[in-house]
Amino acid sequence: MKVRNALIIVGLATVATTSFAASAYHASPVQEQGAVFTPDHLGNTVSRDSVRNTVLVAQQDGSLQWISRGYPATYPLVKAPTLTKSRDQVLQELEYAKRNPITADGMRDMGGEAGWVNAQQLP
Repeated sequence: MKVRNALIIVGLATVATTSFAASAYHASPVQEQGAVFTPDHLGNTVSRDSVRNTVLVAQQDGSLQWISRGYPATYPLVKAPTLTKSRDQVLQELEYAKRNPITADGMRDMGGEAGWVNAQQLP
């Protein structure tokens, strides 16, 4: 039983080591094709300076924060909304909403026996 487990572990270890990207040839998952050539795994042709320059450009345009979180480099950067209202206008809208609360579906609490009434029906 111990020999059988040892053989299984050795077999799995040899299969696992051949699937690493250490070489350009990998065993086919189907096993009918034999070894598959993957040209992307030949070697690193990018210089250190070009990587550093790419990172600096990504820092400047703001895409580095997306790349570092796993998003693709072509992730669409959404521009911040432009503010059209002043702080005083927003505070005035807040005070009005507190005095006249209306729900998302257009209902307003009139209080008492009237209860909730459609705000569009109010005079």
